[in-house]
Amino acid sequence: MKEAGYDHWNSPNTGATNSSGFTGLPGGYRDTGGFSWNGGIGYWWSSSEYGYTHSIRLLLHYELEVFHQTHYNHFNGFSARCVRD
Repeated sequence: MKEAGYDHWNSPNTGATNSSGFTGLPGGYRDTGGFSWNGGIGYWWSSSEYGYTHSIRLLLHYELEVFHQTHYNHFNGFSARCVRD
């Protein structure tokens, strides 16, 4: 799921092969303190809501091989991925 190499990701970029073609980039996130983790984490909102104040977020991390999914508060800023059909 992650872009392979170190052009955008911090080392070690574990498990990055981009075999899925998603090419996830580490845009970090925004919270009340500003922007954080650019180069180390990629977060994306999904279209799935979790209650009234949360949605499902998807996570890629420079030290992890797997894609994580959790719910998170709408006050945070994560990336969105546009898909053309």
